[in-house]
Amino acid sequence: MKYVIIGASPCELAMAKALKEAEISYDHIEADDELGGNWLHGVYKTVYTDTCKEVMQYADFPMPDNFPDFLSQSNMLEYLNQYATVFKLKEKIRFGVKVVWIEAIETNLWKVYFDSGNSEIYKGVVICNGHHWDRKYPDLPGKFTGEYMHAKEYKDPSQLKNKKVLIIGSGNSAADIACECARVADLSVLSFVDSPWIFPKSIMGIPLGRFKIKNCPAFLNPILIKLLLRISFGKHSYYNLDIPKHKPFDKHPTVSEELPYYLKHGRIIVKKGVKDISSKTVWFADDSSYDFDLIVAATGYKLSFPFLSKSLIRTENQNLICIGHSVSPDYKGLFFMGLQQVRGGVGSLASAFSKVIVDLIRVEEESGLPGGMILQTMNNKISSTNLYGSKEIYSWLKKHNYKSMARIFFKVKVRPSSWRVSSRSTRTCGSIEFSSLVILFFSFSVSILFFALSCLISF
Repeated sequence: MKYVIIGASPCELAMAKALKEAEISYDHIEADDELGGNWLHGVYKTVYTDTCKEVMQYADFPMPDNFPDFLSQSNMLEYLNQYATVFKLKEKIRFGVKVVWIEAIETNLWKVYFDSGNSEIYKGVVICNGHHWDRKYPDLPGKFTGEYMHAKEYKDPSQLKNKKVLIIGSGNSAADIACECARVADLSVLSFVDSPWIFPKSIMGIPLGRFKIKNCPAFLNPILIKLLLRISFGKHSYYNLDIPKHKPFDKHPTVSEELPYYLKHGRIIVKKGVKDISSKTVWFADDSSYDFDLIVAATGYKLSFPFLSKSLIRTENQNLICIGHSVSPDYKGLFFMGLQQVRGGVGSLASAFSKVIVDLIRVEEESGLPGGMILQTMNNKISSTNLYGSKEIYSWLKKHNYKSMARIFFKVKVRPSSWRVSSRSTRTCGSIEFSSLVILFFSFSVSILFFALSCLISF
């Protein structure tokens, strides 16, 4: 019996390749007439990736040498189509077919219903329907009589030309559209409540994705990040912005080199929160007001699964509540992929993560247990956030392969009620093992040293 992959964007293509190489029979369903997902229908013509091509590419399929460091929509679609062609994935994709409902049935199988009225039964489903399609709108006071659209509807600068535009939001789309307005619109006002941390795309001409800091203690990261931002961006007060209330990676960072430029040139005006709206006039928290022709809500998306029952939808805001970024402890054959917000993009992670999904499939088939149950026994916790660094995901992937999970499920089946993974309070560096007390003392000493250094630098 087969598995089914839902969607044909970057993660799904990597998943298809992994299943094919593992000789696991599968169907591949895509609602659009072409592959690409959000890169096909969800971005504007002037978009470029926030991270460099080395981060966006599959680990086993390098980007063409003639591609620029930061990629356009056409670059990404060309690359994804090359990937699907080289590994002969396209012939398996059923384009123009939409999944309308999925339900668990007896004997741990899944029944999938299609918009054609047909249905098929599968051994498992891999859901990669993305998180950039179900639009989230702000709750605005009053009534705006001008043009109002979500950032998802923005496609071309002609939609902004010679207009007075208010952009609500502080993420990457909000920054891009505000900068486009600075070029072609009569007025560009950017409104948000909490100031974002603004990262550059590159330092000294080198994309941030190419900087590798190896073996850096975790407690040094905040200092290095603030130092980077101080060098590249300066203080928020230099741009008449409030200091962010959150730490740099508590929210998805805003990556833009144009936003600081247009703020300093007065082409973008920043306002803190909308207080009231009447007709085309918008009042802000500081009691100032402007007339606008267009409001763009760049306020993100909801994490949605319209084809799943409520009992299977386990989300909290943008966080998919699961084990090991992908599975549930109480259902076999239900896998999620590509729904985390990974700093730097998921391209280079997709190949590695898809292989772990394949390993989970093998473990489920051999053990008869849900993959999430195995991962829980390996001390994996239920996810509490959707924001991760790529190093965190890579570290997790290295620890969770077929061999490590197979050892666990054998012990679970033999002693399911009493067995637990033991955790050691020591760490190993090369062949030398340090106790947690030594590490604590060393960390404390180094922290004092860097605290003294940081006092010399005003952030």
